[in-house]
Amino acid sequence: MSDFSKVFGKKTNFYSLLFAKIALMENDISQGQFMDFSVVHLKEPKEILQKCKGSNQKKLLVVYNEKDESPERIEFLKKILGAAKFDIDEDILLLKLTQKEPFSFVALRANVANHLGGIDSLLVFGFEPTHFGLNLDVQKYQPFRFYDCGFLFADGLSVLENEKQLKGALWQGMQELFLMNN
Repeated sequence: MSDFSKVFGKKTNFYSLLFAKIALMENDISQGQFMDFSVVHLKEPKEILQKCKGSNQKKLLVVYNEKDESPERIEFLKKILGAAKFDIDEDILLLKLTQKEPFSFVALRANVANHLGGIDSLLVFGFEPTHFGLNLDVQKYQPFRFYDCGFLFADGLSVLENEKQLKGALWQGMQELFLMNN
């Protein structure tokens, strides 16, 4: 009796084992397309909080893309927020991010709850939900609630500033968002 037969039995042949091994390899998620994505390092909530400005009196986090920063665009943002009765220094947390600074909004929100009273709404300019660890398929300018928080995603400030139709969509979305939270 061969060593092979001793270990696997007489009725097991080499080809049966070979096919079984191939089947196992096909089901190995580390070898297949299941793992066909990049691993992204998320910034810690503490790092993100250190970048925030403002006193968060009305529990609104406003995020904009660093590439959109200019004195004119910050004035534009102040006008947007002012129209909705938010003061950029007193009422909100303002966060400037780059594309290379993804983080978990859920973790940040828990951290802010412990330190700054919480976040009831998130208004985002120039980022997709995945940047915040949210695997959501949403339309820009359409507010929604998720985990007891209001969300509104919009184009970047550089896109918005010259597009009257998008400004109107933003204004409509902001009105709906802030009505949701009252």
